[in-house]
This record gives sequence, structure tokens and C-alpha cells, in this order.
Amino acid sequence: MAQEGAAKRFVVDTMLGKLAKWLRILGFDTRYEALQSEDQLEAHRSQGYLLITRREKLVNEANVLFLKANAPLEQLREVVTRVPVTPQEVHLLQRCSLCNEQLLPTTRDEVFDEVPHYIFRTHTIFHRCPRCRKIYWPGSHPGRMRRCLERALGWQVTELMVRNEQ
Repeated sequence: MAQEGAAKRFVVDTMLGKLAKWLRILGFDTRYEALQSEDQLEAHRSQGYLLITRREKLVNEANVLFLKANAPLEQLREVVTRVPVTPQEVHLLQRCSLCNEQLLPTTRDEVFDEVPHYIFRTHTIFHRCPRCRKIYWPGSHPGRMRRCLERALGWQVTELMVRNEQ
């Protein structure tokens, strides 16, 4: 099931929305859409995407990862194990969890009117999604995500966070 060559890219079926979000948190290009037609499946395959689903009718299709797990973090563990994904391939918190775009650094001055006053006063690092314009900062969410990922995957996510900040 290994994806060869370039960075791993996924198309996650609509029944797996929380998994799509976790794959984006790990930094992977992850589309989220209903996998229905053979033309659609072939188009994604030709673009180098691995298709992930729980639709039983797709279980024997080429380049489709059929998941057995129900819970999102168990599904993530299944993907990481079966694809496989290594910690070295992870670019933690560098994609918008909503729309999949690469986050871009932005200045404090640019977000002055868009973040709560307390956040503006207490943070110096901000990123923005170029598509949906959502603003991200290193608040309490990254720590909670790190702990979830460490429990689910057994990785030392703190090391990934430090590596990605360099």
C-alpha cells in the first residue's frame, strides 16, 4: 500500500471527515469528497492520490485504502500503519484544517483587528490560510493535538513540533 515517490496525498471519503482533519493536521494534502464514480476515482489516481474510504463497494479497487476502524484516531493509526507514514514525512500544523491550503506566515499588525485582544497581546506568531482567511496561532490546541497524536500513534510529537518550527 506504500505510495512511492513524491509526498503522500490523500482523498478521504465524506464519511471520514475527522480523519481528513487529522491528516491535514499532520501536514498532508488531503481532499475531502464523496468517492462515487469510476471516472472520479481514476482522476484522483492519475494525480497521485491514495483514496481512503469505508465504502465496501470500493474494497477491491486499485489505490484505495479500505479502513476497518470506526473511531477517527484509530482510523489515523490504521492509515499511518498501512500506508505507511513515518514521523519524518509529517509537517505538523502547516495546513488549514478546514480547507487544506498551506498556511502562510503573517504579521501581528495584519491580524490586529481579527484576533481577540488577549491573543494579540500574548502571541507573536500567526499564520493565515490564503483561501478561507482563517488565522492560526500557537495556543492551547497544539498541545492537546500533540497529546492525542502521541497516544494514538506512539510518536514523540513534541520533536515534530520543534522540527517544524525551525
